[in-house]
Amino acid sequence: MTLEPIDGKKVGDHPLVVQLLKGCYNFKPPNPRYDSMWDPDMVLRHFSSLGPNSDLPLAVLSKKLVMILSLSILSRVSEICSISLKSLKFSATAMSFSFCRLRKSQRSGPLQSFVVNRFPGLCCTVSGMESYIAATVDLRQPDSDSFFLSIRRPHRPVTSSTVGHWIKSCLRDAGIDIESFSAHSTRGASTFRRFYNRELSAVSVSEAVLNPQTNSHTTL
Repeated sequence: MTLEPIDGKKVGDHPLVVQLLKGCYNFKPPNPRYDSMWDPDMVLRHFSSLGPNSDLPLAVLSKKLVMILSLSILSRVSEICSISLKSLKFSATAMSFSFCRLRKSQRSGPLQSFVVNRFPGLCCTVSGMESYIAATVDLRQPDSDSFFLSIRRPHRPVTSSTVGHWIKSCLRDAGIDIESFSAHSTRGASTFRRFYNRELSAVSVSEAVLNPQTNSHTTL
């Protein structure tokens, strides 16, 4: 419904309305969702204690991979479960991939694509993706383009709620209070200021957070 103009002005432009809304905003300004943030090092140390990806059960490998992906590309759980299998391309130094549908904030345009660099250690996103492909090659349907599969038969493409559950399971296993933090908190943890208050040698988010050679706070 469109409101009639007041004193010849649009309602949103009327000085009294503007003053009222500014007063409401100043009376109760928005606050950050979290007063503190969990430390990604706790999760990375937990993953390092699990051993090589090739030794992990599918359930553990799946949860580990969605967690390090969420820390690497700062995406929502709905976007992580929409990674396109056919778009994956690997090289000696990196991998690239895209989503199979538009992001939540998109209305048009090309599908979002990413490039993630390869680095040493047990928390490398690229080697994790390769291990996951090898572990699920016999479980996939020929016509499915979804990268992540459920860990139970018949191994259908996962949903957003499943990915969120996996992330919270990783947080709990790493000793983080999941009553205080949601699966979406990985974006806040990845953008914590200590990962960016450094020289411009970390060329990507994934390296800044996950690579032991650039993350001086973690030894993997």
